[in-house]
Amino acid sequence: MPILQIGQTSISYTVRYSNRIKNQRLVVTPEAVEVVAPPDTSSEQITAFVDSKRRWLFNAVEDCRPKHSPEIPQRYVSGAKIMYRGRRLTLQVESADVEQVRITCKSRFYIQVPQQLSEDEQQKAIEQALITWKCDRLLQDIQHFAKIYASKLGITLPNVKLSEQKRVWGSCGKDKIIRINWQLIHAPVAVLEYVVAHELVHLLHRHHGEAFWEALGNVMPDWRARKLSLESWETEA
Repeated sequence: MPILQIGQTSISYTVRYSNRIKNQRLVVTPEAVEVVAPPDTSSEQITAFVDSKRRWLFNAVEDCRPKHSPEIPQRYVSGAKIMYRGRRLTLQVESADVEQVRITCKSRFYIQVPQQLSEDEQQKAIEQALITWKCDRLLQDIQHFAKIYASKLGITLPNVKLSEQKRVWGSCGKDKIIRINWQLIHAPVAVLEYVVAHELVHLLHRHHGEAFWEALGNVMPDWRARKLSLESWETEA
């Protein structure tokens, strides 16, 4: 049985040939994954088709799995840990004579919270402040990498924005604006750099053909390792 490997996740699938269809399609159920293909489809074409649908397939399989009990909400208290650039950093939280939440970060997050806030108000204020703080840092990282790879590719530096699309880590619109999912602030920096470079190459090649991967390889020789790191990280995200 063929197997698609996505990071640490293995997805096996069967192939069924049908005279009733003209194009390949995927059928995902809680019990199995099936590729339905025209009779004259080669095994190489099937493998390439499944590989091109790897992100969609991963999400579809995850959606079919039994749902776990609701996750315990994140608590923003001293000793708790949150993800940042691929690492779990410890929080140190204290009430202070400040008007709004203040955040500094080196090897840990040091957070000062207005002392007049109730516990629930503190939690909401910290959560929102962290999102804003992380988005600011992520945008700085993206702009930094965009400048580097625009220069390497010999293209004009594009506009970049943050997005919130689920499981779409990056996109390059027809408006030539690069959009990067803000959740990538939780991924290793090398993964973020790969996504930014990947989307900038799309300004030259609006596809994932040979020319695209060649151009990416010219500016990022280790893109395959980074792509695998992204796939491994997204299975855990």
